Amino acid sequence: MPAILEDAVKSIMKENPDMKKGAAYAIATKQLQKSGDLKEGTNKATEKGKERGEMSKSTRAKTRARKYKEERKRGKKDERSTSGRD
Repeated sequence: MPAILEDAVKSIMKENPDMKKGAAYAIATKQLQKSGDLKEGTNKATEKGKERGEMSKSTRAKTRARKYKEERKRGKKDERSTSGRD
């Protein structure tokens, strides 16, 4: 399994300890496919997913916040939170 998928499953299971592992894998797989970190219909990592899987959780958060900040500069309205900071 790709590292990014394993990390996502661990995070889901930590937040929802009563959830079955299969359900956590299903949720993580769907979200990672949607974001382009996994290839559609598989659990194989894309190049983006491989790079993000090698990053630490804090580094992924920083790159995500930077991306949102750049989108806001271009005028794209985004409802997502980047930990409450601009």
